[in-house]
Amino acid sequence: MRTQVAVLYESAHVKYKLTVHGGQSGMSNSASWVYLAEDIHNVTFLKGGELVITTGLFTQNGITLYEFIRAFAMYNCSGILINVGQYLQLDDITPEILQFCNENRFPLFTMPWEIHLVDIMQEFCGLFVRENHREDHLSAAFQGAIYQTPVPDSILRVLNQYGFATSADYQLIAIRNLEDPTRITSPLNSYGLKYHLFQHDNLMVLIYHTAQKQISLDGIIEVICFYDGIMLGVSDTVHTLEEVGACYRRARFSLAAAEFWKRPFVKFDELGMFQLLFCVSDPNLLVTMYQRRLGKLEQYDLNHDSDYMNTLRIFLLSDCNLLDTASRMHTHRNTVVYRIRKIKELLNSEMDDATVKFDLLMAFYIKEYLAM
Repeated sequence: MRTQVAVLYESAHVKYKLTVHGGQSGMSNSASWVYLAEDIHNVTFLKGGELVITTGLFTQNGITLYEFIRAFAMYNCSGILINVGQYLQLDDITPEILQFCNENRFPLFTMPWEIHLVDIMQEFCGLFVRENHREDHLSAAFQGAIYQTPVPDSILRVLNQYGFATSADYQLIAIRNLEDPTRITSPLNSYGLKYHLFQHDNLMVLIYHTAQKQISLDGIIEVICFYDGIMLGVSDTVHTLEEVGACYRRARFSLAAAEFWKRPFVKFDELGMFQLLFCVSDPNLLVTMYQRRLGKLEQYDLNHDSDYMNTLRIFLLSDCNLLDTASRMHTHRNTVVYRIRKIKELLNSEMDDATVKFDLLMAFYIKEYLAM
């Protein structure tokens, strides 16, 4: 979990005389760093999650406080701290500003002018460094757990130290195209969810304890997929940290399925037959099984520009019903009858046995699995 604005506030509000004026519902926002800002045009330099500190010097250029706050809030900053007394006064915080901060979960704080910016910034930066060290330590432990079987006791002790019990139910989500992690950590923090988010293999990986009831899995997926372009794979539930490696591989496979099917997310629990294929350790065996059952038909399609493979697949998925097959293919029943007769000749099978039908359908699943 990233450092929350509430943690920064609690660490400094007495010593530096901080007062919160609005946006209290955003105190769980994830803060990535502290940023001293006096120029509204610098917002494009931000990465997201910054806690903005300002003296209000920008007002000398005709920029209003509302415009300034709105610009930084729209760039996903975590909150703003105003050093009042020189360029801005408490009276400059209008009801319009407070309404905006409340509606956008954007905390607004003030501190008196006699407080030196360098002091509070130094303290916040020290806190960020300590929290980043903690995050890196925990991330390294999870990465070690992913690749080492059995998981060494030394790694389990580190995970236990940070509140992740060895014997508990966990689920893992592999996320692609998440450029700004604070876009999901802030809303997840608002639910009080305990989780860890870390980068691994060019992905963001989220692991959490499923016994938590503050938010459902579907709710977590909705939070992550809120932004366009994000894709994710969801593992099944494992019952111990010893299985984190398997959990990660299943989430990665689910992500591959989501990318193959062009869907925003896929859950491993819903993959059905593909779960069994995923467990086959010898991919060459799958290739052999596919070629034995459908290789000849696929080659015929390539040589004759025919569509027998697709016809057979839909025929099998339609429970071998000719009318349903014709309807799904938007073609005449007699055309389907002719094609099925030809397919039977090419495969040298009447396809009147349940085992034969199962093997053929399995071959189609294998083809799709190998393409993922």
